[in-house]
Amino acid sequence: MPIAGLVALLSIEQTSLATDHFLTIGGGYSPTGNQISLEKNVQLFQRMLGEIYPSEVAHDVYFSDGDDPGRDLQYQDSSVEIPRAQLLLARIFGQTRYLDLQYRSHEITGVRGGTNKDNIEKWFSDVGAKLTAGDRLFIYVTAHGGRASDKKTPHNTGLFLWNSERCQMHEFAKFLDRVPNDVPVVTVMVQCFAGGFANMVFNEGDAKKGFTVAPRCGFFATVHDRVAAGCTPDINEEDYHEYSSYFWAAIRGRTRTDKPIELPDYDKDGAVSLAEAHAYVLLASPTIDVPTKTSDAFLRQYSKLPPEPPSATSPNKNKNDKPQAGDAASSAQDDVKDNTDEQPGEESPATDEPPAAELLSADSDYTLLLKHATSADLAVLEGLSAQLELSGGQRAQTARDLAKQTRDEKKKLDAQHRKQSSESKKIGGEISKSVKIRWPEFANRWHPRVNEFLEKDGEELVKRIESHPKYARFEKLRTQIQQLSEQRFDLDRRWVKYERFLRSLEYVALAANLSEVGSPEIQERYRQLVETESCTLNEVPAIPAVSTTSDGE
Repeated sequence: MPIAGLVALLSIEQTSLATDHFLTIGGGYSPTGNQISLEKNVQLFQRMLGEIYPSEVAHDVYFSDGDDPGRDLQYQDSSVEIPRAQLLLARIFGQTRYLDLQYRSHEITGVRGGTNKDNIEKWFSDVGAKLTAGDRLFIYVTAHGGRASDKKTPHNTGLFLWNSERCQMHEFAKFLDRVPNDVPVVTVMVQCFAGGFANMVFNEGDAKKGFTVAPRCGFFATVHDRVAAGCTPDINEEDYHEYSSYFWAAIRGRTRTDKPIELPDYDKDGAVSLAEAHAYVLLASPTIDVPTKTSDAFLRQYSKLPPEPPSATSPNKNKNDKPQAGDAASSAQDDVKDNTDEQPGEESPATDEPPAAELLSADSDYTLLLKHATSADLAVLEGLSAQLELSGGQRAQTARDLAKQTRDEKKKLDAQHRKQSSESKKIGGEISKSVKIRWPEFANRWHPRVNEFLEKDGEELVKRIESHPKYARFEKLRTQIQQLSEQRFDLDRRWVKYERFLRSLEYVALAANLSEVGSPEIQERYRQLVETESCTLNEVPAIPAVSTTSDGE
């Protein structure tokens, strides 16, 4: 047989043997934290895989309580009307949370089990460990997450599993270690604080222990110290704007409600890679997310920026000006108290030797930075420049100044919000006091006669509350507080756009600088990582060469 024919035969054989495997980890930590959007994310992913892969795909799903018939899912039903008396009582007593929400059992088909650590660890032992060369593993996580429990290891963030169990990034990295080193692993994680898991590219998830030789990469909704958008009980999918809605839209070429979008094929090679999908999120998503990926974490560790002048501040923040999470984000399990993000390049560089050439930074001339940008980077930088109306060669400083202006505006609104919330709470207390004078049983919502009074005296309750001399002010404050919340959220989303732009500039600079400060081995590992991030679904991958050493500097 001619050599060309033999090569073709071997290629066909490899294609037939190679398999893409998918693992989905989804759901909340309890019924009250298991919003319907998480269910719909999994269903969208299942539907997309059915569209992309002509035959049945190997896809294992773990979701909330598994196949338990109990009501584990939270959703909002607009057809359910809350009696006026109960609604007003909830408002004046400050107990409106969960008031309009309903619960049912999830409707995801083909669930392998509940989302707990034992099940996930067992999957990696029983399935992940048995994957072979030519296979690829894709992991999609749509759940909740929390900050690192130890401030000394801020990137060791947590993934919340069912029944409030927690899986730390370091633990997850050990699960990944069970997958053979010749099997590429790709993760898409959209939980709060997901960016900590970008450290999976390091041994044991620890940047100080060198990079792992395993070909793994990941894309994350937000950095390690910010909450993420999403997780809503709203049943209307047109209102979903979390990370994976845009990420999968880029892959599918249409939104989750099947409205077509222009394919973000930025390099014009006829396919949308996962890296291009991530870039599309940076450009198109209108949320509070600051998305990141594994190559960003790699650059933070192994590349470096030029020293800042003594009077300068970091390109991405002012020294005493810390970002605040938006209102939508503050409802997450782990409320953000300090959203100062990690700065690319701030960790120990791979070498202390002086650079051979001048290093770039976000403040380098914009045109010069574009020369070092990939096609995806270029699309993000030019697209965000247009959205933010940035121009000229010193766009980083302009963006930084506008970001500070945006944050200053938000601080003023924050102060107004606190003041009006305090007044509203005080008035609510006065109105509730008048209710308890007439119905002292309402001092405890669980008093056995409360339901009796709600049914018998509902109209009188409404009249007593609405006739209170301060009720009109109470309602006006409620409307103003809601408007302020929306304005604060809009400002936070705008600040995030500046942050995405600044970070994108900085990562372009770090990537360019790596050739000056990184060893040949580090540069080669970065090239492999970028190549892994640039894969597409349903392709036959080239098996990357597996190094037997890693740089532990």
